[in-house]
Amino acid sequence: MKIKNIFSSLIFRSFIILVLFISLLISGLSIYFIHNQKKSLNDSVFKRNFAEIERLEEAIAQKMKEFESTLSLLSKTSSIIALDKTESSSFLKSFDVSSLFISGETVSLYDRNKTLICDNSMVGESLKQNHAFTDFDKVSPIRSYKTSWFWEDDSPKKYFAFEVGSRATASGTIVAAFSFRRIWQNYSNYAVGEKGFLVVTDKDGKILMHPNLQLALNGKHKISEIGISLPKAIQDKQTEPLNISNSQGDFLVTYAYNDDYQFAVFSLQPISEVESILSSLQSVVILIFATILPVTILIILLLFFHFAIPLYQLISHINHIGEGNFEAEPFPISNRKDEIGLLANAFNNMLSLIQKQMKQLNEHQKYLEEQVQKRTQELENAKNQLEIISKTDELTGLPNRRDLREKIQQEAHRATRMNRNFCFIFIDIDKFKNINDTYGHQCGDEVLKTVASTIRQLLRKYDFVARWGGEEFLAVLPETEIQGAKIVAERFRQSIESLHIKYTDIEIPVTVTLGVSQFDGELGIDKSIQLADEALYDGKMNGRNQVVVAITQNK
Repeated sequence: MKIKNIFSSLIFRSFIILVLFISLLISGLSIYFIHNQKKSLNDSVFKRNFAEIERLEEAIAQKMKEFESTLSLLSKTSSIIALDKTESSSFLKSFDVSSLFISGETVSLYDRNKTLICDNSMVGESLKQNHAFTDFDKVSPIRSYKTSWFWEDDSPKKYFAFEVGSRATASGTIVAAFSFRRIWQNYSNYAVGEKGFLVVTDKDGKILMHPNLQLALNGKHKISEIGISLPKAIQDKQTEPLNISNSQGDFLVTYAYNDDYQFAVFSLQPISEVESILSSLQSVVILIFATILPVTILIILLLFFHFAIPLYQLISHINHIGEGNFEAEPFPISNRKDEIGLLANAFNNMLSLIQKQMKQLNEHQKYLEEQVQKRTQELENAKNQLEIISKTDELTGLPNRRDLREKIQQEAHRATRMNRNFCFIFIDIDKFKNINDTYGHQCGDEVLKTVASTIRQLLRKYDFVARWGGEEFLAVLPETEIQGAKIVAERFRQSIESLHIKYTDIEIPVTVTLGVSQFDGELGIDKSIQLADEALYDGKMNGRNQVVVAITQNK
């Protein structure tokens, strides 16, 4: 049944309208429900991520606070208060103290004149610091002093400084460089969700930590490079999610700032992960839709199947036959006794009668076509025979002058295109009129046929010869120079001279005179043939039975 016929069915159109109504209703409710759930989910994910980022910010701050506390305790030890180069250096380099710091974290002790006494370096001389501590005047006797973040030895660092001695009689300063590598060790591969990650910056947005650590090694990369603009009020608590897009995709950004240690922690979670949570809700909606809609369709299809489809199948079958497909099978009735069955049975009877009449008509048409084909073939054969007769000399069986000129024209084009020579040999039977007058025309015809056969046998398979007229023949030798043509002509002359042509009881001697010329593209075909004819004429005038080459070819 064709689709365009189905669409015209009232039942089918009602079915489509009902299905569309149910689909639109469920889709509208689903979109509204999912939209509300998406907003609620975004808020929920934001709150969860913000709580997590605050916890991480506190954990990082706790690491730095522990480092600060460790330095505070060292500032109060007797070995440090002594400010003795030997004793203090030995103490700083002892296992108990060195184990408190990681590689790259320097601890330096200065006297009240800001002169370096010793440090925790394990080499013979003190380490040369690229960012040597200079803010001695800013160290407070009440609490520690912390510098801004700087980069040294390919890692972010921050100086912590304490006064050594009592608050009233401070005799020196102990300075330690906190390396952010401590944080890298614990959080550089921290995942937010499945594919999210952490970024830590200083107050100016310079990256202190990133999964790609190359971005945190020299202090030249800022968080703006990954599409995040540093909030102007970063010190304030974040109240709503921040969405960004960069080359890696779309992200939900949550951040927390620590004012005491001047760093900000950003979490970037792919929005696709957040939205994937909605897939379960969408699955429920699809399940409801997939349950209600098929039930409705099934009910309508049961009605449609028992009434409309058989009728439209029958209409389609009638249209198929109406298009000229009279060999179609009868419509399957399936033993139905209702109106559809009666209609199908009447149609099948009508189809049987049509097929019988079409068979008789086809047989008669086939007979007429065979007769037309037979007459057409006879005409084609007659045409071909006329074509052969028009190009063949009836007596000798050789091509006639007309056919030869067509072949010469083709050879001239080929010779010009390929720069190859070809030659003409004009052949004339000597004293042929005397033979006719003496022995009769039948004898003359026999002589013509014998000479033609002899010439044809002496030619190569791609040479050709024709009866030019009367007792004259013209041979064409493709790809042949004039000297070669002369040799062939001489062979013709000798072979014909040696013939013993008998007519009744008489043996008739026959000789020929031959003129040879070479095709000249500048002269053209007719002039080149005329040269051979003129050479033949010279041979006739000088005794016959000889080969004469055109004079222009010998120059």
